[in-house]
Amino acid sequence: MGLEDVKNEIVKEAKKEKKQLIEEAEEKKQEMIKEAEEKAEEIEKETDEEIQEEKESIRKKTESNANMEAKKIRLEAKQDEIQKTFDRFAESLRDMNKEEKEKYVENAIDTADFEVGKVLGNEEFSEAVSSHDFEQIQEDGIIVESENGERRLNLTFEKIRQDFEQNYRKDVAEMLLDQ
Repeated sequence: MGLEDVKNEIVKEAKKEKKQLIEEAEEKKQEMIKEAEEKAEEIEKETDEEIQEEKESIRKKTESNANMEAKKIRLEAKQDEIQKTFDRFAESLRDMNKEEKEKYVENAIDTADFEVGKVLGNEEFSEAVSSHDFEQIQEDGIIVESENGERRLNLTFEKIRQDFEQNYRKDVAEMLLDQ
């Protein structure tokens, strides 16, 4: 074998190794690309799942907030209706005619567990009080006072309304809600 043959053999062998290295590199490259694509798909799938979970969480929170807001609005409407009922009650007290006011004063004096010396009331009650001293006040309704001024029975319309609301709020609410 001559020098030229050795040279050709070395070149041939080098080309063969080069080709094999290129093929191995190409295979390695394809394998790395495939792994990268699989990893990207896995990440994309995980991301999609996380996005779906987040969307569901946001939807549930939004729905819950909407339900709470609706419940709050319904409760406020019920509270308004209850308040209007007590306001109408107080207004009915203010709409008493002269005879009803006289009877109201008479009942107040009879109800007091003390000797009444004076009746305090707004101007509308001045004519309804004949048997006792009368003193005008700004509040609607009356207050009966003992002779010595130490005891009072407050029957002003606001006080009656407050007591009525405190004692019957639950009953009124139940009646309104049953309708």
